[in-house]
Amino acid sequence: MYDINANNLVNAWQARYITDFSTLSVKEEQINFYELMKLTSSKGREKTAREVQRLLNLKCEVAGIRSNIIFSYIPNIVNLADYKHLSQYIQMIYHHLMEIYKQQPPLSLPASLSNTEKSFLGAVNISGDFFKQWVMPTVRLPTVQQLSRELQPKIEQLRIEHLSTGDRRAIGFVSTQFHFSTRFIFNQLQLSEQILLSPYFKFVEEQVCIPWQRVCDAAAKQTPGSWKLALVQQMLPASREIAVNIHRRACQMYPNHRSRRGNLDEPGVKASSIRDIEMFQAYLWLCVLEDSMAAVEKELLPLCVLVFPSIDVDWELVKKIVPFLVDEFWVHMSQEQMLLLQTYTNAMQQLFCDVSHL
Repeated sequence: MYDINANNLVNAWQARYITDFSTLSVKEEQINFYELMKLTSSKGREKTAREVQRLLNLKCEVAGIRSNIIFSYIPNIVNLADYKHLSQYIQMIYHHLMEIYKQQPPLSLPASLSNTEKSFLGAVNISGDFFKQWVMPTVRLPTVQQLSRELQPKIEQLRIEHLSTGDRRAIGFVSTQFHFSTRFIFNQLQLSEQILLSPYFKFVEEQVCIPWQRVCDAAAKQTPGSWKLALVQQMLPASREIAVNIHRRACQMYPNHRSRRGNLDEPGVKASSIRDIEMFQAYLWLCVLEDSMAAVEKELLPLCVLVFPSIDVDWELVKKIVPFLVDEFWVHMSQEQMLLLQTYTNAMQQLFCDVSHL
């Protein structure tokens, strides 16, 4: 069990998983609240789960083919991550996720609503106050610890099967296939279903490559009043904002950069880039809490060295992530906090600069 301080960090982790409208494939402004309620009933959730399973059967292998094209010129990756076999694992993980989804309670109308207010629920603006106040909190995930506990054995099985050879480029292949699978499925769902499923799918994608659970476990070992714990609690909620700002800055500085995935500002590349920048932050916070750079040196750096050049991401751009992070941290931290953090950011930057052969 976590103490109250570590629980605050778990709550910040939990708060990450709300619907991200920028990732939805249907750009509508309004939603029928009654239709949303119907989809969260037992029958509605069962119907959505069946549709997702049908799409998984069709789209996961297509996602594997798409990933295979990106990594096709690296024989070890293609041999390691047989996309057809990997597709079966991804389907298994999403199938288990949907079983959890089906168990969640139905959405209900707020008791305080007047009859007049209820009459407007046939067309709710998704950017309006009612939606943000009443709907968004109810479509969040069950506890992240529950999801992590139930899904982690499946993800560990995936890691053993596909990521145990020591070639960390496979993580890039796997996360890419998860991303494509999600996108291809979402493109076939109605807006209401996308809103309900978005937090679940985001959680699964992040579980593959971002060590949020390890950050929380390391936080639980901190002594009360630890500046490290306080700092990570303060910064984790800003993780996405920081990543979005850095991605925007990278697009401005490298407008012509193009990897095998596409230009930096293309939607799919943007989503994966923001996720990668959040991964950098998670590994940094893990190093701070563990008072060791081992997680970056032995895990993050080898992964970056193997994956990014393989998909034609310029190493100069990769090296910029840490100084960009430092610039963003100055906005969110005091000078005293920055001085305490400097040992870790300097060490992280030096590790990436020492990769001289790229």
